[in-house]
Amino acid sequence: MKRLLLPILLVAAGVMSGCVYEYTDEDGYRMAVINEGFPVPKNAYEVKPEDCTTEIAKSAKYKLKGIGDEEGTPPEEYLEEIQSWGWTELEDKRVGHIHYYEKKGKIMSLIIQENVFDLFEMTDNIEL
Repeated sequence: MKRLLLPILLVAAGVMSGCVYEYTDEDGYRMAVINEGFPVPKNAYEVKPEDCTTEIAKSAKYKLKGIGDEEGTPPEEYLEEIQSWGWTELEDKRVGHIHYYEKKGKIMSLIIQENVFDLFEMTDNIEL
């Protein structure tokens, strides 16, 4: 019985290492926890978000391998998906890897970094 334990543990470790959350456009998208109209990749793993401020009404933080490179450049397919959900990027407000989107008076901020991204729903009285 003890001889079988080691091979079973090795197989289990191999299976578990295959369950890495990684960005692929084929996996699709789901609604963000802070705004049902904003897409996030289906396989993004939610972690503890940043604290809200007077400018931020809600926040969510996600881990996802491959969502951004070292400079925070997001996959083009993700940006296209956001637009297909009806969000318009406020390109003149973009600062580095911080993107702002507007839809029906709501403003969302998307901050992409390597393997992690933050999503913020801005307060109604924000001046960009």
